[in-house]
Amino acid sequence: MAEENSAAPDLSVVLVNYDGADCLPRALRALDRNTVSDSVEGIVVDSGSTDSSWQDVERRWRQARALRFEENIGFCAGCNRGAEAARGRLIAFVNFDGEVEPGWDVPLREVLDDPEVSVATGVVLTSDGELVEAAGLELAPNLSAYGREEGSRRDELPEEPYDVSASTGALMMVRRDEFLALGGFYEDLFMYGEDVDYCLRVPGRIVLHPGSALRHEHGHAAGPPRSGLRLYWGSRNRLVNSARHLHGGALARSVLASAGFDALTLLQLRDAGAARAVARGWRDGMRAMGRERGARTSAERHESARRLVSLREAVAQQRRLGRL
Repeated sequence: MAEENSAAPDLSVVLVNYDGADCLPRALRALDRNTVSDSVEGIVVDSGSTDSSWQDVERRWRQARALRFEENIGFCAGCNRGAEAARGRLIAFVNFDGEVEPGWDVPLREVLDDPEVSVATGVVLTSDGELVEAAGLELAPNLSAYGREEGSRRDELPEEPYDVSASTGALMMVRRDEFLALGGFYEDLFMYGEDVDYCLRVPGRIVLHPGSALRHEHGHAAGPPRSGLRLYWGSRNRLVNSARHLHGGALARSVLASAGFDALTLLQLRDAGAARAVARGWRDGMRAMGRERGARTSAERHESARRLVSLREAVAQQRRLGRL
């Protein structure tokens, strides 16, 4: 484990952990094996785990140390506390339920050598490494994010870096000083949508490098894809982000699109618990919208709206994946 009085590393890797006993050790061992840079530290921000998963993290990755919180502070605050404690010039946020592939850090560092780039991101793959979950994100009209090229084979991706609308927080590298100057992730979001919000606030480009990849395993901190926790925060945070980033006309269309999306989800699930989670999300999201209207300028809201895909394109993607 790095000593506090040693030279500051160039790269800090931040993982937010919540009851990750069955996945965090693999994530740390992959970072140990596959990180090229020797000038690196790992910060495991433990968000109120009850399974002792945060203890002895340096046994899996000698550069790692734990930053423990007794309560679940959420993904956004966890990343921010990790960034504040970090000593690196660069910060990479890596999901605790994923395993980086060999040399993952080098392409992202190279992308950030360009001062016009604010965020570098890699490809998120299925756990077997064969299919793409996200090669960057696209933004639907309701500010829900979905993975570019989802379901494609990884060898179908371009080889060269390219610009994307947003980056997933599962594998993202930024400059520490810029991240902190922008206030980091918006902590009111707690979890989900923080990557979209941040990418809409950065001054520079967001670039994906296909040479960096993380194999992702689902079903940990928030449970299955349509767990009550995911449904609540998804419904709430789409409304919050729309109020923060979209002008009047785009905001109205976003709220309508969110209503349709959630109604369709509930028709598919036909579950009372899911309905209650979505209803709470709408209640809390609508209450929060008013205070978010001053978050961005008019010009910034119009620029955000220009980055959205059409409703037709978003629906076509969901149909292609068999979700509609």
